[in-house]
Amino acid sequence: SIGGAFHRSWVDTFLGAAVPDDAGLTFDTAPRYYDYQLLSTYQPDRDHKLRLLFYGSMDKLELLFDRPAGDPAIRGAVRGRIMFHNLQASYFHRFTPELSQKSSVQMGYQEIRTDLGPDLFFNLSVYRLSARTAWTWEPLAWMQLRAGMDIRLDGVTIDLNSPLRPIEGESTPPTSTQQVFGVEQSATLYEPAAFLEVRLEPVEGLTVLPSLRLDYYRNIGRFTLDPRLVVRYQLLAGTVVKGGVGIYQQPPTPDQAVEELGNPDLMALRSSHSSLGVEQNILPGLDVELAGFYKWIDRQVIRNPAFFSDPSAVPYLNGGTGRILGLELLVKARIADFNGWLAYTFQRSYRKDGPGAEERPFDFDQPHILTLVGSYDFGSGWSAGLRFRLVSGQPDTPVVGAIYDAPSDTWVPLFGRTNSARAGAFHQLDLRVDKTWTFDRWKLSLYLEVLNAYNRGNPEGFQYNFDYTERQTLTGLPILPVLGIKGEW
Repeated sequence: SIGGAFHRSWVDTFLGAAVPDDAGLTFDTAPRYYDYQLLSTYQPDRDHKLRLLFYGSMDKLELLFDRPAGDPAIRGAVRGRIMFHNLQASYFHRFTPELSQKSSVQMGYQEIRTDLGPDLFFNLSVYRLSARTAWTWEPLAWMQLRAGMDIRLDGVTIDLNSPLRPIEGESTPPTSTQQVFGVEQSATLYEPAAFLEVRLEPVEGLTVLPSLRLDYYRNIGRFTLDPRLVVRYQLLAGTVVKGGVGIYQQPPTPDQAVEELGNPDLMALRSSHSSLGVEQNILPGLDVELAGFYKWIDRQVIRNPAFFSDPSAVPYLNGGTGRILGLELLVKARIADFNGWLAYTFQRSYRKDGPGAEERPFDFDQPHILTLVGSYDFGSGWSAGLRFRLVSGQPDTPVVGAIYDAPSDTWVPLFGRTNSARAGAFHQLDLRVDKTWTFDRWKLSLYLEVLNAYNRGNPEGFQYNFDYTERQTLTGLPILPVLGIKGEW
């Protein structure tokens, strides 16, 4: 079999001409992106399968300024681009009914480019080769063992002339008042790993899944060992209790660990996860899931306070800790011609930026996340659906004043407590109507979709005037009708 897909955004092309100037919205960017996938599979029998996949994506942002936006260091154009292209091959082979192997290899290229006018830039290029193999053995009906290895080899090039990239919780002053660093460096990073997983079903309805993973991170020269455990038990007919605990670690980003610009002696970032939940069938077609979770994190990367005053000090340290806790509720309904679900999450995420520091919310702390999706099949090819989303606003660090910096000829904001304020909530209703005509060999579908049906100006950030005495809310995309046609055969 063979298949493929490609799509490119059109909003950036038409939206500016369609929205009137007096719409009361303040967005000044629109997404510009494309992505593609090419997939081929060859399976001569049930014991062999070859799969090839070529896929990629590009997201681009560009702002043009007629004059400096309150910061002399930014002039001309601001551009950003994130792209990747990957070629992957995987092969499955079943040797015996009890023993099988699956292996894959992938080659790819990833690029991040950011230009702030003609003088400031941050470029990161990664050539990547990764491979993975896993063996699965089922010696008994109630036991399955899975073991394997994977490795990632990266050729990384960092080229920048800019201030240091802000990290979690940092509010940055105008670019013209910050120290600029120039670095051009290449490195080869490799991250081999081995893993072992055992699936046990000692009694009917009980599944126990212990696992262990060993990683090595070349950019910091350290090993990590992560044990994990998942348990699932059918307590009664229609009632399942489940839980899990585990440790998860990852290396710091390349720019945080590279020589000259970062600290190669950093340790891996670490988090300890735990969750406990229940799945309950209420009625035929109606299921409810409820789960609580808690995560403790440490070794988080923080800025070294001594870095800007002491030339011998490293810029980053492993001094951050945090905790994340909450509840998740999921209700799924499949009743007659109606199909839908409701998901609600209450969560809080807190962090300390060093020993003795005051606890504060994470940059992405959102206590309430609600999503409601439903569709109804009216028959004769007609169907309709809706999606409603409600999310707490993002935390924000307020500006409490400003001082004038004569050397740079700019006003420098004075920030209050980190993430002590919050932007307004996000809520949006999307509607859709479909009509499908079914023929002997193909289907034709026509649909009308209205995104942001009641034209909510959802806040996405704030913009200040030159001396920070006035603030304007930046909003997202307005109401957006989409008419589409689709053929299937």
